Amino acid sequence: MVSRTPRREARDWHASMSVALGLGLGFFVLAAVVGVLAVGLVVGYQNTVDLLRQKAELIVSSQREQTLRFLDAAEEQVDFIATQIANEEVEPGRSNDFISLLMGAVAATPQIIRIQYIDREGRLSGVERQLDEQLPIFQSVGDDTDLRQLIEQTASRGEPFWGNLLWRQEYAQAVLNYQRPLIRDGQYAGMISAWISTNQLSEFLSNLESEFGANAFLLHGRDEMLAHPLMAFGYAGLNRATPLPKQATYADPVIAAMWTEHESRSFASWFLTGPGVRLVAFGDLEYVILYDEISGYSEQPWLVATYFEAHNMASEALRLRWAIIICFLMAVLSASVAAYIGHRVSQPARRLAEGAVKVHDLDLANVERIPRSFFSELDNAAQSFNFMLDGLRWFERYVPKGLVRRLMKTNPEGDIQSSFREVAIMFADIVGYTTLSENLSATSAAKFLNDHFAMVAHCVDEEDGTVDKFIGDSVMAIWGAPEFQDDLADRACRCALAIRHALQEENARRRAEDSQAPEVRLRIGVHIGRVVVGNIGSVGRVNYTVVGDAVNVAQRLEEAGKTLDESDDETTILLSAAVKKSLTGPFDLVLLGPQSLRGRAEQVEVYWLRGEEPATQPVDIGPAARARP
Repeated sequence: MVSRTPRREARDWHASMSVALGLGLGFFVLAAVVGVLAVGLVVGYQNTVDLLRQKAELIVSSQREQTLRFLDAAEEQVDFIATQIANEEVEPGRSNDFISLLMGAVAATPQIIRIQYIDREGRLSGVERQLDEQLPIFQSVGDDTDLRQLIEQTASRGEPFWGNLLWRQEYAQAVLNYQRPLIRDGQYAGMISAWISTNQLSEFLSNLESEFGANAFLLHGRDEMLAHPLMAFGYAGLNRATPLPKQATYADPVIAAMWTEHESRSFASWFLTGPGVRLVAFGDLEYVILYDEISGYSEQPWLVATYFEAHNMASEALRLRWAIIICFLMAVLSASVAAYIGHRVSQPARRLAEGAVKVHDLDLANVERIPRSFFSELDNAAQSFNFMLDGLRWFERYVPKGLVRRLMKTNPEGDIQSSFREVAIMFADIVGYTTLSENLSATSAAKFLNDHFAMVAHCVDEEDGTVDKFIGDSVMAIWGAPEFQDDLADRACRCALAIRHALQEENARRRAEDSQAPEVRLRIGVHIGRVVVGNIGSVGRVNYTVVGDAVNVAQRLEEAGKTLDESDDETTILLSAAVKKSLTGPFDLVLLGPQSLRGRAEQVEVYWLRGEEPATQPVDIGPAARARP
C-alpha cells in the first residue's frame, strides 16, 4: 500500500499558532492576572488570607469525602447483596449464583478483603481476596470469637452497623467491618458482613497524596494510627494486643509531634488558626496539620488529616507582596491582540471540532472538508483532517458501520480478545441465483446483488444484528457478538421473518414492473451455538468473525431448505432445536423432526418457522417431510 501525505504548496507561509498565542493570549493573560493581583493587594490583604484558609480546608474536606466514598463503596456492596436476597433473586448459601455474586462484589471493590454470609446456625459462605484472586470459603464459625461476637451484635441490633476494629491473624492486619442482618418473617435469619483492609485504606491514602500533593493519614481516636502510606504493606510489631501503631511513637516525626504544644512565629500562624489546625515544629521547619472528624465507622471517631510545610501554605500570600501594578493601556492592547487572534483561531478550530464529532459518530456523509488556514498548525490539521476523511470514506465502503460502532462501544481501547461465546447465526441464500443472473449484464447483476444485500442488511440492523460477511449470493449474520444479547434467538427469528416480508414486497414490485420477471426465492437457516469470536486473519487483514461448528450447522440448515420446504412461500426458514429452546416470544413453528444434514453424522432436530403467532397446537409432521420437487 502506497503511503500518501497531504500536499503542501511551497510558496505558502503560515504563522505559528503557538507563537501567536504565546505573544497575544499569553501577554493578555499575564497582564490581566498581574493587574488583578495588584488590585487585590490594594483593596485588602485579608481576602487572600481567607482564600488560603478555604483552600486548606477544601483539601481536607476533599480527602474526607473520598475516604467516605472508599468506605461507602463496601457498604453499598453489602446492601446490594442483601437487597438481592430480600427480592429472592438469589438464595444465600453455597450455590454457584450466590458465590458468583460475592465474587463480583469483591472483584469490583478492591478494598474488600473478605465478604461473607453467616446463617443463624453459624454456617459461613463467603469469598476472600488472596493476592490477585478471589477464592470461595465455606466453613463453620466454630470457636472464632470475632465472628461469634459479630453474630451476637448483629442479631441484637437488628440493623446495619460498622463494628469495632478486628485483628485478623490470617491477614496480619486490623480490618474494618460492616454488617447487615437478614430478617425473614420478622426473625433473624443470618447476616452479610464485609471486611475492609486497613492496608488497602493506607494504599488509598497514598494515592490521595499524589492527587493533592499532601501527606494524608487517618487517626483512630487521637492516639492510634489507622491508615498511612507507610502502612500500605503492613507495619512491624502489630498484633492482637496492639492492632494499630501508636501516634506518639509513629515513624513519621511530624505526625508523632502532632499534639505537642508549639509556639509558632511563622506567617502561616496569621491565617491558619482555630479548630482542625495544628502547627508542628520539626528541626528548622514548621508544618501545618489540618484535620477533620469522621464518625460512625468504629467505636471511636476518626481524624482524617494531612500536613504541609508552612512555607508552602503561605507562599501564595507572600507572592502577593511582589505583585506588579499593570498599566491599563497594556491591558487594553493585550486584550485587542487576544481578541484578533482568538477570532482567527476560533473559526477553523470550531470547524475541526464539529467535523471530529461527526467522525466520532461515523456520520462521514455529512462531514464537510476543512478550508485552509493562515496559521500553520491549523492549516496542517485541516489538510490532515481532509486526508483522513478521504481515507475513512474508502474504509466505510468495506467495513460494516454497525459493527464498528458496536466494537467502539464494547472495546473503546481497540483491544479485542478472542473468546468463546454463544451466538445466533443466520445464513440467507438466494435460490437459483445462477439461473436468475444468466440474462443480466455484469452491471445489472452487481446492482441486483447490492440491492438484495442492502435489504437483508437493513433487516439485520433493525434487530441489532451484525452482518458478518457476504459469500457469493449468501449473507451470514450473527447476534450475541460483539455485544451480549439476552434475546438473540428472538432477534434472529424476527429478522428472518422481516427478510421474508421484504422479499415479498420486492417480488411484488418486480412483477408489477415486468410480469415476466422471475421470482426471487430465499432459503434461511438459523442456529445457536458456542463459537470462537474475535479477530481472525493475518497481519494487515483481519475480520471480526465467528468460527466453530455452529457456523457449519447454520449453513447446513439453510441448504436443507432444498428438501424440507413445506410451503409455496418465497422464503423457507429453518431453525435448529437450540434456537427453538432459546425463544422467549410467540412464534409459529412446525416440527420437522430429526434430519440428516450434509457432512454431519448426528441428526439435528429441525423446525420450520411460519410466523410470529404461535399455532393453537404444536405441529409435528415427523421425519416424513414432504419434499419440494
